[in-house]
Amino acid sequence: MRALFAYLAVLGSAAFVGTMICIGLAFGGYWTSLSPEAFLTWFAANNGFISRTIPVVAGPALIGLIGSLWIARRDTRSRWAWITAVLAMVGLGVVTGVHHLPANAAFASGAVPPEEVPAALTTWLQLHVLRIALGLVASGFALHATMAGRPA
Repeated sequence: MRALFAYLAVLGSAAFVGTMICIGLAFGGYWTSLSPEAFLTWFAANNGFISRTIPVVAGPALIGLIGSLWIARRDTRSRWAWITAVLAMVGLGVVTGVHHLPANAAFASGAVPPEEVPAALTTWLQLHVLRIALGLVASGFALHATMAGRPA
């Protein structure tokens, strides 16, 4: 079980980072090229496609991270790295829940006035960089913990 959870933690969190990088670079670049009205129309029509990809990568990452932390709870070689990885993913979840999910709902429903879209989108993308950084921390520390927890 240790290896299964470790694989899920490392690969799931790395896949999550890759997904977020794609959203930030590909979609973010596209979104900022649109007029505010066109962005709101696009987001209302397509947000669901992006939202469906997150659980596919976040679910395995969370299962792997939590399972690995549980298994390593008494392992002094890897426990702190697992704690750091889990806390980074929790931080990512907090930023997502506090800012991105409400902002996405506001964009999708058209609750953001067009004149406020550029500033709101800039904030969304800046905080998205924080999510990418936290995801990189999670996947990096998960990899480190996996290597530290391996029998010699």
